[in-house]
Amino acid sequence: MKFVIYVIIFFYVMLTNGYAISEVSEIVAAKDSLHSDTATVMPSCPLIKESWFTIPMGYYQQETSVALGIVGGYYFPSTNLRKISSISGSVIYTFRNQFIINANPRFYGGDGNWFFNGNVNLRYYPTYYYGIGNSNSIYNESYISKSFQLMLQSGYFINDNWQIGPYVSLRGEKITVGESFENHKEAIFARYGSAGWNPYWMTGLGVFSTYDTRDNVFYPQKTSVFIKTSVLNYFSILGSTFDVASFNGDFRCFLPTWFGQLIACQLYVDARLGGNIPFQLLPTVGGSDNLRGFRERKYIDDMFVQLQTEYRIPIWNRLKATLFYSVGDVVSTDNPSFRLKMAYGGGLRFRLNDARVHLRADIARTNYGNVEFYITATEAF
Repeated sequence: MKFVIYVIIFFYVMLTNGYAISEVSEIVAAKDSLHSDTATVMPSCPLIKESWFTIPMGYYQQETSVALGIVGGYYFPSTNLRKISSISGSVIYTFRNQFIINANPRFYGGDGNWFFNGNVNLRYYPTYYYGIGNSNSIYNESYISKSFQLMLQSGYFINDNWQIGPYVSLRGEKITVGESFENHKEAIFARYGSAGWNPYWMTGLGVFSTYDTRDNVFYPQKTSVFIKTSVLNYFSILGSTFDVASFNGDFRCFLPTWFGQLIACQLYVDARLGGNIPFQLLPTVGGSDNLRGFRERKYIDDMFVQLQTEYRIPIWNRLKATLFYSVGDVVSTDNPSFRLKMAYGGGLRFRLNDARVHLRADIARTNYGNVEFYITATEAF
């Protein structure tokens, strides 16, 4: 009954503010940015005058329950509809007592040939630790993460589709553990290591390359590809508590079939290398975008590999349906052993505006027997 009440509250907020939320969904759902949870993608917007907004928003997923908050932003005047400088942000509170603050500046210069993109993220985030690896563990330790993250990216447009550039990542985190942690502390440290449990600081330098031929970043409808790769290194000589290397590869293709239907595919690889890696930085299975149906952060390890596909079907007017299937796993680079995880399901989409931003409702089932429900904005990929 409580879940039903939460969903009703969510839909009330979304439907009474749906059009405005669609204009800033890039703040809420990370897609093609510096990191998987901090996207800053500009929507297709018909306005070139300066504008600003402040509106309520909401979403639902397993890890947060219902989330409610405020988003806002300022868009600078522009003569290029694809390259509009902006400053946007959000403040979100969830029914699991999680508190998240985001700020996202994005500026274009040099006649649109280069851009500066950033993200500031502050979190007070109660959650759970389940150990490291791709099999079930006996641990279910509650803890509270208090973290700060700053990411700065500067890029240059080689041509209309190809961007390259450097970026900087700063991250600090402190953890407050639950009452039962002391009883399992020695066993957890002996098996999984202690990296991440004490306060730490990370300073990283990296480079990225993006090749994107999509006709729309939110809902492509033409034959197109999106390829993004990045390498990031956290160095102790720059003040990092640990030396960690990070690699990310995101490969997507979109193939229209008939009557507006579309096949979408994604190969996603996320890896970490290092002697001691804070468990918070390890790739994970699950969430609203990757292997839907699995709880995010329940399975974490050095590398995550996933292949997922969707079949997107127009139904009527603004309403669409989606069928999806995904397979993948996290694995240790020292002793790779896959226990493949699969998820499948379907969902409905409701287009909120001409930028093709959709309200998304998915139900997913896994080969472990889990069934989960998600409500959010924008596509999984």
